[in-house]
Amino acid sequence: MRAICLASIGLVLAACSSDNTADTPTSARTSLGVANGVMTDEGVVEFLGLRFAEPPVGELRFRPPVPIARWDSPVDASEFGPACVQPDDLEQSEDCLTLNVWTPAADDQKRPVMVWVHGGGWVYETTRYALYRGAHLAARGDVVVVSMEYRLGAFGFSHFEDIPGSGNAGILDQKLALEWVQEHIEAFGGDPDNVTIFGESAGGMSVTALMGMPGTEGLFHKVIAQSGAGSTAREPVYASAVADQFLEAAGVSGPEELVELTTDQLSDAQNELLSTAFVTDLMFGPVVDGDIFPEPPIQAIADGAAAEIPLLTGTTRDETRAWIRFVDVLANVEFEAVTALVPTVGRAIPDGRTEQDVVDRYQAGRPGAEPGVISHAAGTDVFFRMPAIRLVEAHLPHQPNNTFLYRFDWPPPVPESPYDLGAMHASELGFMLGGGSESWPQTYGSDPLPGELVGQMMDAWLSFAETGNPNHPDLPEWPAYELDARATMLFDAVGDDAISAVDNDPDGSERQFWDTVPFDGTRPTAKPEDL
Repeated sequence: MRAICLASIGLVLAACSSDNTADTPTSARTSLGVANGVMTDEGVVEFLGLRFAEPPVGELRFRPPVPIARWDSPVDASEFGPACVQPDDLEQSEDCLTLNVWTPAADDQKRPVMVWVHGGGWVYETTRYALYRGAHLAARGDVVVVSMEYRLGAFGFSHFEDIPGSGNAGILDQKLALEWVQEHIEAFGGDPDNVTIFGESAGGMSVTALMGMPGTEGLFHKVIAQSGAGSTAREPVYASAVADQFLEAAGVSGPEELVELTTDQLSDAQNELLSTAFVTDLMFGPVVDGDIFPEPPIQAIADGAAAEIPLLTGTTRDETRAWIRFVDVLANVEFEAVTALVPTVGRAIPDGRTEQDVVDRYQAGRPGAEPGVISHAAGTDVFFRMPAIRLVEAHLPHQPNNTFLYRFDWPPPVPESPYDLGAMHASELGFMLGGGSESWPQTYGSDPLPGELVGQMMDAWLSFAETGNPNHPDLPEWPAYELDARATMLFDAVGDDAISAVDNDPDGSERQFWDTVPFDGTRPTAKPEDL
């Protein structure tokens, strides 16, 4: 057993290691070989940088991943593997397909397993970030937490018709990691029959895509999709246009020539491609190629894919205000400028309605608000809230008692920004992952996060992973979603006190404005002329 204590820094509930920590198994024996982990300050064992696939280089570039046959055992699993290739300046490599495991003990206890998929717009980020450490959840909930690297950008999502699966290679990396979990997680104290996949932003879109992907049956048993649903599944004509521009930037005429280029040459070509886009988040991601995805994931889910899977999904209140950090002009941008810069938004407007109709609808609930407030409220709905609601509506007939919706309303201080960013995109991560303010000081500042809200969210995610229901004694009753009430848990705090509560159909008139739009990647959709 592990005693539960109140951490002095951050006022975050965390598991304290007990007196028998020294006896906790820190080595895992798998059919691939032995991995040697290390004990963390949280009192759990972490295994970092475990290979689950052969290096996707040379002839394996852009192709579906190949499972690794054997480790060079024993593995020293004390360091993260490199990030997958991306524009950020951090340790990275094409040889990046590794995963990480945090477990209370590498024993035979068969704990619930939570597999995290990081976000980053399909282009950025890595499991190495302190924000994404799984130790806090593993300690608090007696669960096993797994995270993985997957190929990003042009390396993971270049759609070449002559290379089957190429446009979805990054998602296939995630699928292979889940297959690894099924085969090996028992050696780390986990239960392969109780696996929850969860992710945020592109990670939320990833787990939604996996729900709608044929051949994933039995790989996971619950899904938590945060600030990301199935609305960005790309049509082949658009994905091919992106790939063609990548070839042009690389100075080659076909994908077979890309095999001869160095990683740096490919990275430079990707960076040139990204430099031409106003919204890089729309360029990459799953493609409905007729093979890996015969239809958009949301349509597959509505048809009964993942019918046995409980679902928890939601957004933050002010998602798109996060992008003000990168582009100042977005602070008070007019809605007409948004549709000009991001044509996908204009294509979302219901038939017979205009841009002014959008402004009027959102202004009605925000009398006197500046244009930027209106634009970001509408943009948040187009890119995040409505796709989440469409995901819930698609899945609800199959899981009427185990489909839940939330909204995160607590606004982090973001000390580096002169703007009010509200409850922006990703602001919930330090709460439900348990990392506290020190895991993301650029957003949370140096003061502790509200401890009650941290506890409510961590325990809701842990309860859902164990049972398929997020309710627990320290949270107001959270009804399953249904179309009459549309119960939504609003997570929030004042000072250190949680004020979370259920609201039925929040901002319902704005939701109704979009009733005829599917938000499934087909409408609205990105088009080649957007590039």
